[in-house]
Amino acid sequence: MLSADLKKHIEQGEFDSLFAHIYGKEISTVEKQKERYIAALTEFEKIYGENREVSVYSAPGRTEICGNHTDHNCGLIVAAAITDDTVCIASKNDDNYVNIASEGYENIPPVNLEKLRAAISDEGTTKGLVKGICAEIIKAGGNCKGLDLYITSDVLTGSGLSSSASFENAVAAAVNGEYNDGKFTAVELARISQKAENEYFGKPCGLMDQTVSASGGTVCLDLEDTASPKITSLPLNLEKFNLKLCTVDSRASHDDLTEEYASIPKEMKDICQIFWKDSLRRLDLTTLVNHISFLREMVGDRAILRAMHFYMECKRVEDLCKAIENEDKEQFVKIICESGHSSYEYLQNAYVEGNSRNQPMAVALSVAQSFLQDKGGAWRLQGGGFAGSIQCFVPSEQLDNFIKYMEIVLGEGCCKIVCLRSEGAIKVMG
Repeated sequence: MLSADLKKHIEQGEFDSLFAHIYGKEISTVEKQKERYIAALTEFEKIYGENREVSVYSAPGRTEICGNHTDHNCGLIVAAAITDDTVCIASKNDDNYVNIASEGYENIPPVNLEKLRAAISDEGTTKGLVKGICAEIIKAGGNCKGLDLYITSDVLTGSGLSSSASFENAVAAAVNGEYNDGKFTAVELARISQKAENEYFGKPCGLMDQTVSASGGTVCLDLEDTASPKITSLPLNLEKFNLKLCTVDSRASHDDLTEEYASIPKEMKDICQIFWKDSLRRLDLTTLVNHISFLREMVGDRAILRAMHFYMECKRVEDLCKAIENEDKEQFVKIICESGHSSYEYLQNAYVEGNSRNQPMAVALSVAQSFLQDKGGAWRLQGGGFAGSIQCFVPSEQLDNFIKYMEIVLGEGCCKIVCLRSEGAIKVMG
């Protein structure tokens, strides 16, 4: 559909029911998305010209609920897609380049589809991610030709809601839709996006972020077989629990923390290698415990503690799934808090080692606990850790007071209400 025609259909309300389904039924929410999509299409026209045939794709951010840092060892995770998303407007071109314009970013170099080899100069760049997605789709037997892309996202960078996976899946969905008739499944697109981030962007990550963003909904992921992860939908209804999901920004940047993130899977893998295993999922807990004295000499205590977190966290995921299925709010809250304490105490990603003067995640967690611990709420570290946001489940009637309380310490606007979304990465219109 031509971009101008698409804007008219949006203005006339023809996509209102779709917006309500994806983002929420409130009239103000629908109107906000209408304005956002029209603005994005207008920017696309300014950059690439009018009278272009376009399609629009959306990929959500995600919130991890339990299973912190278990994905890189074939573990178990509960996570959910959220309504904050990346929107990608795509139009075919004949140049054999993928041109990228992204709101808030200037002068992103185009991707030459005849030169898709990974390069050190592309690491940490938007171009590197897009190049990786195109290359991996072709490696997987797909097609990728010229595209003009305009991208806008309301998944805040560094928020712990996986802006990177949202971006990756939006671009992957666009290539899949424009040149592959949508033949790649959500799991296949997730693996393509993960490889792009690992091998072209240069950041180690597991499969959880990309899979939840691609699949949508609230799910339990079992990554024992990473080539074909088991995805089980969960009937999480926070309204029935009378809880609001709120992330709290610790006001600390993720910049220069790649080594901290990488140390977690590395130390776990160091243990695995001693037993000739590729992941902790292949190593039983009893064997680990029976060899702790030996392992302390070989890999050190922190690696052992991080491995112990893995086993206990996977068991918590199983218990949390049962609590959700049984609509057991008390157990749900209890397990969330236990998960948070395990990340803090054993995984040790609430702070950067050796920097005792700066522990913003720990401060945010302590303040949240002081408010929520006697009110039936829950608090935990989420995502990679070390910086970014914590996750809180707040009783609905306490939400306003909770926000004011957190803002005293962390400043105005530190809290963000997060809503869950059923749809994963999809073609929205066009």
